[in-house]
Amino acid sequence: MLFTFSNLYLCTLLLPATRKNSISIWNVLAPPATRLEDFEYHWKMILNFYQNYEDSNKVHIEETRIPHHFHQMLQLLVDEEKEQQGGTVGPCLEAVVQRSICMLDAMTAIAAADRPPGARALALTTATAMLRRTRQPCVNNAHVYKPLQRMLIQCNESPASPTEKEEVELLLTLCGLVRKEPGLANIFTTPFVEDKATLLSIPEDIQKLIPIKAKVQTPKKNPLFEVELPTNPLTSVSIVRSNGDSNATVGSSDDNASCRSQKTVYDDNDKFLLIDLLLSYLNSADNQVVLRACEGIMIVSSLPEEDIANLVTNCSPACEIIVEKLAAKFKCVPANVDPNDVEHLNITWAYVAQDYGDKFYNKFHGYRELTSFFSWLDYCDTLLKECHPAIAAHLSRTFRQNFLEATAETGVTDLHHAVVVTSILSKCLKMVDSPDLINEFSNWLVGEGEVSEWPLLLTLINNCLTDNHDLTLETLRFFENILEKGTEHSINRLVLSRVSSRGYFAPQAPENDVSERDRLNDLPLWRERERNREAMMQLKHEDQVNGQIHEILNQEGVDDTADAASAIHRVINSRLEQLKVRIEEIMANESSTPADTT
Repeated sequence: MLFTFSNLYLCTLLLPATRKNSISIWNVLAPPATRLEDFEYHWKMILNFYQNYEDSNKVHIEETRIPHHFHQMLQLLVDEEKEQQGGTVGPCLEAVVQRSICMLDAMTAIAAADRPPGARALALTTATAMLRRTRQPCVNNAHVYKPLQRMLIQCNESPASPTEKEEVELLLTLCGLVRKEPGLANIFTTPFVEDKATLLSIPEDIQKLIPIKAKVQTPKKNPLFEVELPTNPLTSVSIVRSNGDSNATVGSSDDNASCRSQKTVYDDNDKFLLIDLLLSYLNSADNQVVLRACEGIMIVSSLPEEDIANLVTNCSPACEIIVEKLAAKFKCVPANVDPNDVEHLNITWAYVAQDYGDKFYNKFHGYRELTSFFSWLDYCDTLLKECHPAIAAHLSRTFRQNFLEATAETGVTDLHHAVVVTSILSKCLKMVDSPDLINEFSNWLVGEGEVSEWPLLLTLINNCLTDNHDLTLETLRFFENILEKGTEHSINRLVLSRVSSRGYFAPQAPENDVSERDRLNDLPLWRERERNREAMMQLKHEDQVNGQIHEILNQEGVDDTADAASAIHRVINSRLEQLKVRIEEIMANESSTPADTT
């Protein structure tokens, strides 16, 4: 016993020296685990939990160690990437990419089963954090994008899903990655997506590792399952595009192989899953979810790639859904709102969520409906200014056809409703700034054929001549906004064409077709009578002046008209002499008058 204690004492004395030499006895006996070993440890703890999991267990996932293990695995990936040089892949991320550690597949299975309760939200949040916090998420690798595709098809399985926020954040994160590398958009098109059965089923090796029953059913309202998809999945996608061949390239069978993705040929069955899934969240009751979905649509629509713009316009109902939503909001506006309230509204599309949270949101009748409509109109205008020119042209045409023309065809109930509709459309034109939208709006208002054949413009002109002063005022404001926007076509139709053709002057009708009362009340005829009356008065004045001149000449004894001019000068000079004498007399009288001493 004494020998043991002495050895322990000697070891204690040697500890400071060993620390100075950076050699620890404990490190020699048990060296610290590597980052990969820690990564594998947390992975095994997750698998051990699910292999012993029972469906009767009602414990929420936040009460378990699963969130901690996922967080530690993510943190290890982030720390490892900070130490890598030259864009190399560390051992932990390589284990995920090579699928020796099926982290993403496991999250997909957990999200599908939602076991324990709350696992779905955790899996979506972890996948989003992994894509955001790592500089090189290797999304173009098949072992990364396939689990993401499986996770995407689970989004929006049912309306008002409790995980809507997590789902739309994952979609928005993928939009951000596509914005950085537009070639990644190929991953979410039809040629790169597997068949239905493969996407809905969990891989067999994952089922053995995580033996829980998943809810395998076709998701509702998911555009992925509206068409038949090809059954030849691609195993690798390159983020580099070339314009050589128009056919889609088939990736290499080796997951690490690098290949160049050619421009995809799109047909009627092609789908752009990323934007189609975002569209499904526009009807969410959560305004924050709607705003995030709007941001994602704007990001994808602003990409400069021509083939992505073709996907949005030709293979996606994005433009039609956005305009139909605007038309639906317009129909919800009450017909008896005050037009003055419409004029004073100033709403942007990102402000509506805060405004709805205000308990005093109902400032006047129809405030909520008007706010919702004008906020969505501002989003359409902003989207048109930011998106690809091809998308802007298609969206503006859809705006005219599905909103403006549909509004014109909708009958008004009474004069007040007509005033409200006129004020709303006038406010719409005043708000928009997109050149494409202004052109379509102006062309719809002033027409494209003969002026006399365009019924809408004639209706607006007739509304200015009604006895209803409110309708006249709103229509005049409408014309003012049309002229302020000042497109060349609208100025030519409303002003220049009428000036050149003297359309402002109403020709006089035959006497037998116009009654005497109408003739007397006609404005051009009244002005002509005034001009004639002024001319007659001028002639009378000239006759009086001539008569006075003749009298003066007769008094001077001038009879010959040849001497009339010189006689007039003599008369004028004599008059001036008389005036001079009179002025001198007045001045002499004033100077001789004594000053007032007071």
